Amino acid sequence: MKNLLHYLLLLLLGLSSFCEAQAQQRISFQHFLGSQPLVLEDSIKNINAEILVVRRFKYYISNLVLIDAQGNRQIIPDSYYLINEAEPSSKNIVLPNAIKNYSAIEFQLGVDSARNCNGIQSGVLDPMQGMFWTWNTGYVFVKLEGSSPSSSLPAHAFTYHIGGFRTGENVLKTIRLEMPGTILPKDLQVKVDLNTWFTGTNTLLITDRPVCHSPGALAMKFAANYAQMFSIIQP
Repeated sequence: MKNLLHYLLLLLLGLSSFCEAQAQQRISFQHFLGSQPLVLEDSIKNINAEILVVRRFKYYISNLVLIDAQGNRQIIPDSYYLINEAEPSSKNIVLPNAIKNYSAIEFQLGVDSARNCNGIQSGVLDPMQGMFWTWNTGYVFVKLEGSSPSSSLPAHAFTYHIGGFRTGENVLKTIRLEMPGTILPKDLQVKVDLNTWFTGTNTLLITDRPVCHSPGALAMKFAANYAQMFSIIQP
C-alpha cells in the first residue's frame, strides 16, 4: 500500500510537471531587414538603398505585460531580457503561467530608470554583457553595429549605441502589440525590422549619421524610428 501511494504521488507530480510544460508559451523575435531575414556578416541593402553588413544587433526587452480583452494586466515579474542576434536562444522568451486569452502584449524597449540607477547588476544586466556605459552610469538600450560603403568612419564602420533615461534624453519606449486573435498562441512570432532604424519618423542615412554613442537629440531620433520595428507575424 505504501509503495502504491508513493507511485501515485510520483505520477501526479509527473502529470503536474507535464501540464505546466504544456501550458508554457513563448515569444520569438525574428530579425529582418525589410522582407529579408537578417544574417550577420551578410551584405544587404536597406530601405535607403545603402549597402550594409550587420555584425551586432542587441536590445533589452523589459517589464513584460500580457493584457486580456477586458483590460486586465498580467505583469511578468522581474522581466528583463537581452535579445541578441548572435545568440539564437536569447530570441525566445518563455512566459511562465501565461493567461490563456489576451488581446495585447506590452513591454519596454530598454531598461527603466530604477535599474539604471541601481549601479552594477547581474544576469542580463551585468556590465559584462557589453551593454553598460560606465561613463554614463546607465545602460545601452539598443546596439546596432556593422559596416557600410556609405560610412566615412575607419573601415567604413557604423555603430549605434542608443540609450538615455534622464529627462530630455529619455529613449525608453513602451511597445504595445495587438494580437490578431484572442487565444494565446504556443509560439508568438514577432517580426523586428531593422529598416525602421533609417526611415519613419526621421530619415537617417548612414552616410550622414554613421555613429551615435551618447544620449541626446540624435539618439532620440533613432529611438523614435526603431520603436516602430515590432509587428506580429500572422500565422
